[in-house]
Amino acid sequence: MDGLAKFIPLFLNGGWIVLFIGAAGMVARLATSKNPDDKTLPQILSNVSAAMIASMIAWFIMEQFAMDAMWKAIAYGLVGLNSPEILTGIIKLSTKFSENPSEFITNVRSGGSPKPKPRTPRKVKPKPRVK
Repeated sequence: MDGLAKFIPLFLNGGWIVLFIGAAGMVARLATSKNPDDKTLPQILSNVSAAMIASMIAWFIMEQFAMDAMWKAIAYGLVGLNSPEILTGIIKLSTKFSENPSEFITNVRSGGSPKPKPRTPRKVKPKPRVK
């Protein structure tokens, strides 16, 4: 992996466009949502900025791989489109890690996943009998 000094000029010379690709993915998601009236302007701006940041992180990761530019652009758009789910998953993983780092690392090394929290059983009402 190269140092950060290489990536900053690359980003300024054309990598910044991925910010708009990620934002376009989120705008497409918001435009096709079932309840567009439920979103307020601050929520929309928050979602678009999160999509831009997630796409930028994806650019820093994918710039190191030899791949056709069109496939990279598609990946940046998909990252922007799915950035709420991606960021939620990262937050859940980091929370699991912070709760018990040694257990998390042991599970990752063994190929297992962290054990889910036990669920409380739901009480099911019996269905009324019909004669």
